[in-house]
Amino acid sequence: MQLLSGNKKMEQKHFHTIPSFISKSFGDNIELLPSVDELFEIEMAFLEFNCLSKEELLERSAFIKSIDNQHTKHYLLYSNYNATINESRTAQTQAYFEEGQFSTGYSTHGLFPYRGKFHPQLIKGLLNILGVEKGETILDPMAGSGTANIEAAQMGINSVACDVSPFCQFMIKVKYESLTIDLNLLENTPLDNKKLFDFFKQGNVLQRISEVKDTEKQKIYNLAFLAWLDALGYSKRVVRSNHEQLFEKVLLRYVETVKSTLKNPYFKQNEIGKTTILNHSEALKIDLPNESVDCVITSPPYSFAIDYVENDKDQLEFLGYDTKELKNKLIGLRGKNKTDRLNNYFEDMDKVCAEISRVLKKDKYFAMIIGSNTNQTGGIRLEETIINSAKKYNLPLVKSILKPIKGMRNTMKDEYILIFKKI
Repeated sequence: MQLLSGNKKMEQKHFHTIPSFISKSFGDNIELLPSVDELFEIEMAFLEFNCLSKEELLERSAFIKSIDNQHTKHYLLYSNYNATINESRTAQTQAYFEEGQFSTGYSTHGLFPYRGKFHPQLIKGLLNILGVEKGETILDPMAGSGTANIEAAQMGINSVACDVSPFCQFMIKVKYESLTIDLNLLENTPLDNKKLFDFFKQGNVLQRISEVKDTEKQKIYNLAFLAWLDALGYSKRVVRSNHEQLFEKVLLRYVETVKSTLKNPYFKQNEIGKTTILNHSEALKIDLPNESVDCVITSPPYSFAIDYVENDKDQLEFLGYDTKELKNKLIGLRGKNKTDRLNNYFEDMDKVCAEISRVLKKDKYFAMIIGSNTNQTGGIRLEETIINSAKKYNLPLVKSILKPIKGMRNTMKDEYILIFKKI
């Protein structure tokens, strides 16, 4: 046995006497959610634990189950998984939502599955770590399906959503509106699947919905129309059911999802934050005053890996939009060839960083969740280009968290949570 100075023998430690990593990090009075099993999640939980008071942790924590045997609001909100909502879906999809009841599949986030979206639980954790308070305003300049906006709203935080896709704008609108729907009206409004299907397929739907005098009924129509658009895309990928048959199933799931959210005794409809959608703006030129937002959280489009316009082509064309014209506006899709598109992508992302710096208040934070795939970028690491661009605009990197991406089919194996502070 190796000897220490003074000829003192090294004291042997037995493994069963060593405190657990979790206990050593958090203490014996903290229990993490059962789904918190990845290193980055534990790190996020640890940051929450050290940034928030006990009262704040109970109210806001995204990763902690209980403190001193007192359950957190997040656990109470989402512990009762409603399996009936997804019973018409495949076993694989059902398992996904069940496993993600605390991280991905809760509230109105589950309306319209969207490729490349980030986990709402991650957004909630970031909002906690970055110190965003109720009543403050965050921005997502590349909002996609609006995950950051919807999560912020449920925390009493105001938000601004900016996305060049009109379909994404509508999706965010519906997900947010669904949190504000009159539950009694929703429960007492008969939904005739056949009449609704025929009403929507006539076209010019959004204009006709806007002509409905009752604004609360407009919300229900919008919810049903998003389900119709969801079923439209789904019908192009399956052969066993047609659009009308799928619409019936999807609409039922949408309505039950919203009802389940609104009926939750821990959901406070009168405390949700306001979400504003910038319908005529884009990340390259954000229609906001200088130093007007308290935080920015976003994720860039991976247009060289996912053609978002092509992905939403059925919905966009039905809504009457020119997909070719839209491609010329989307970051990463402009250019005649791969080299042109990559060059334009990096130039555009540099402009995005400049705009974020302009609208963000001093001493506030900007977080970007970004994947890295050198195979599709000619050996260029995306996260490094963003770090360099942000630094140019007084946004130095203050924290980086590695987030592995699971799955053999994923072209990207790693994501980085990059946190910058405006100086």
